[in-house]
Amino acid sequence: MSGNCLVIAHRGAWGTAVPNTPAENTLEAFEAAIALGADMIELDVRRTRDGQLVVFHDARVKAVPTGSLRYDELTTKHKARPPLLQDVLKLTKDRISLNLEIKETGYIEETIALLRPFGLERCLVSSFLDEVVREAKALAPELRTGLLVGAGFRKALSTRLPATGADRLVLHRRLADATALAKAAAAGVPCVIWTVNGPRALDRYLGHAAVEGVITDRPALALRRRAALK
Repeated sequence: MSGNCLVIAHRGAWGTAVPNTPAENTLEAFEAAIALGADMIELDVRRTRDGQLVVFHDARVKAVPTGSLRYDELTTKHKARPPLLQDVLKLTKDRISLNLEIKETGYIEETIALLRPFGLERCLVSSFLDEVVREAKALAPELRTGLLVGAGFRKALSTRLPATGADRLVLHRRLADATALAKAAAAGVPCVIWTVNGPRALDRYLGHAAVEGVITDRPALALRRRAALK
């Protein structure tokens, strides 16, 4: 892990503005993030009806719940092959750290079982769901966990974080003002901020002592801004 504020590539390094760039949450996007020198990749984990752990963001595909589809059906409906988590772990092992957002309950034990050979010390498991974070910490106390927070910072810091055993808050940038970061720092709680794309916002968070990492759609820019702050 880097001693700097971490640059975390949001769903890899991807985009549509430049021709031939990879799609998000693909092996190609993850390979591109590694090539850039990002510290960590953020990715989404869901489970298909036939029990496959898949790296895929959307809860529905053409109005059909992702979890109700078999993996081959998901591949057909999505017109692409979302990678299996095991394939992502094989690609990235010993090359980069991972922030896995668990989208639903019911498969955290399976996820952790896959992560152990990868190296739990190179992983951050996060979720909006308190029960997922709580279960992850109970199954693997050494695993770093993050509570994703899009609203209600005070309750998250004072109540939800200690109840789940999470190690850090993963805050939407709208919540991460100076007051919130000062309160988190006073409580000894590191923060990861999402999704930070603008140069000034990147500078503000990359240089903030309370911020452990920034999740960004622009990892190349974030790496340049971080280098300029030294």
